[in-house]
Amino acid sequence: MGQFISISKAATLVGISAHDLQLEIDDGRLPAVRGMIHLDDLVELHPQASTEQVDMIEWVNKIKDSSLQQAGDRPFHQLSRQELRQLLARANSELAYQRDKIRTYQNLLHELRYSLQMLQKKSSEPNKIDSLIAWIDKKLH
Repeated sequence: MGQFISISKAATLVGISAHDLQLEIDDGRLPAVRGMIHLDDLVELHPQASTEQVDMIEWVNKIKDSSLQQAGDRPFHQLSRQELRQLLARANSELAYQRDKIRTYQNLLHELRYSLQMLQKKSSEPNKIDSLIAWIDKKLH
């Protein structure tokens, strides 16, 4: 499961202000889910992110995951309410992140399909493009 960090922590890792990072989120360059940023997305956009601090965050999160994993290995009726809340919150965050990624890829496919249709109108071989559009349609539905 991926790691999420707050916008302020992400800004610290990158060395910019939280306001500037929020502008990147608003521009669509950096995805965020409920005010949290996926660490992989941050490092992809800002490879200069302080890797020592990123490693420390990953280490702390692995410890947390380990305790939650142990809780997740037990039957649900043996878990405390707090452990259940933590497992549910983590699952909800990951689900929201994955849904956002799916929407991004779906939008990309729709844009690609539209671009291919425009190209098809100008193409000397529209049948080849038509088969690609049909494949995209099949994958989208």
